[in-house]
Amino acid sequence: MHSADTEASDTALADYRQYYGLTEDPFQDDVEFTFFGGAGRRALLEQLQHLCQFSASFLAVLGKPGVGKSRVALELANSFEPDDEICLLNAEPGVEAADVLGQMVRHFSLPLEGEPSIGRLLAALRHFAQVADEEDRLALTIIDDAHHLDEKTLGALISLLQGQDASGRRLHIVLFAEPEMVTRLDQFNMHDVLIHDFELASFSLEEATDYLNFRMEMSDYMGPEVFTEEQVEPWWRRAEGRLPRLHHQARQWLLESVTPRQSKPGGRPPLPVVHIVVVAVLLGVLLMVFLYRGDAEEEATRETVSAPREAQPVTLPAREKRLEADAGADVVVPAEENHSLTSLPSEMPSPETIEVEPSTLPSEGTDGDSSAEASEAPVDKTVQSQRSAASKPGSSESSAAPAPKASALPDIPEDEQVILSWRPSDYTLQLLGASSRESVQRYLSEQPNRAQLLSFESRRQGEPWFVVVTGRYSSSEAARQAITQLPSTQRSAGPWPRVVEDIQGEIKALRNLSR
Repeated sequence: MHSADTEASDTALADYRQYYGLTEDPFQDDVEFTFFGGAGRRALLEQLQHLCQFSASFLAVLGKPGVGKSRVALELANSFEPDDEICLLNAEPGVEAADVLGQMVRHFSLPLEGEPSIGRLLAALRHFAQVADEEDRLALTIIDDAHHLDEKTLGALISLLQGQDASGRRLHIVLFAEPEMVTRLDQFNMHDVLIHDFELASFSLEEATDYLNFRMEMSDYMGPEVFTEEQVEPWWRRAEGRLPRLHHQARQWLLESVTPRQSKPGGRPPLPVVHIVVVAVLLGVLLMVFLYRGDAEEEATRETVSAPREAQPVTLPAREKRLEADAGADVVVPAEENHSLTSLPSEMPSPETIEVEPSTLPSEGTDGDSSAEASEAPVDKTVQSQRSAASKPGSSESSAAPAPKASALPDIPEDEQVILSWRPSDYTLQLLGASSRESVQRYLSEQPNRAQLLSFESRRQGEPWFVVVTGRYSSSEAARQAITQLPSTQRSAGPWPRVVEDIQGEIKALRNLSR
């Protein structure tokens, strides 16, 4: 008996993979699960790949806990050629500089003489980077959970990039960390090391729904989409951007969707006799109450129908009386209309719902249109004047769509106006981003191709962020090819293509322009 109960329980809680035809659990917390390139993650990965190959920048990918930084880090490490030197580390809490540098030295199999001091470790890594540059090989270190690194370790890692030449074919470092890392990196303020940081944002509701359906598909589910936005919304809110929580909610729902179907063949255990008797008695009482209330309501209905309806005098509404008093002798209600008012049928609405049309009672010194507007809620005088101008036959705005108010728009810099005039599908090259307007202006003044450079203001972590771009290209490939034509100082900064639509969105968001 015990064995049968165990088998029934196992059947009821059987893996939902069999019902949905899945080859694996789609919501396992496995960092090696198929990479989801939606929500801008594929574009971020391409930017990181480009900068790792062609820049000498220090890169940081920042995101809140649980948004998928580790998965992007692994995908970045796996995206390069087998002969490239890629070191992927995970920083544990309390890790020290000697530990991190020592892991890098051991991963790259570098010779080390004497004690593994920080100085010797740095010297070995610099020599290794020089050799990789001469052999035209990529040397890359990726550190996940880098927010656990202390200031000494961060300083040692940044120092490895000091003195790199314009080719950028030396050691590259990418950190994956929580958002506060950007403030810590800015404090170093090393002029000869460029720091590029990127935000890995949490999924929106639409992106989260696409993500869950994507994982089902990658587990060989062949049916229609299982998850909808309406269904996912409460899970998405509770998850607060953390993918493991979203996985748990989706897995629980799949289990619950399968369990009732699998429990039907075995059947539920019968209810006890006492429970059946109690349920029957309750149903009988509810039936009697329902029948009694039905008879009572039917009797009340008959009494209401048989009672004669008293005629109700019809009076003029308060508004009509007031208009009649104001108009004086100029407004006269004919006798036949008075007669009709006193003999209104019962189906007509009550006097309170009868309104006099404003157009039939013009005020002195106004036309019909103005009196109609006077009956509405108060309207701003500026809007009224614009309406009047548009309605006049000689007005230039009568045949054109209304233009936005100039007073509601901020002054837009000339460079941003140029960018806003471009096609959203075009591409441009981003050269530089900085938190100081003065440093960007100084950078622009020192460039030999100043006439081809544009700047715009955006926001990063809620703070002002100033970006320099150059060129306008029809595709991402054309923009990448144009990198070779840039001055050497700009090439060394690691420019990368950006779609114009994204930049226009940042400008419009900052300037409060309608999209």
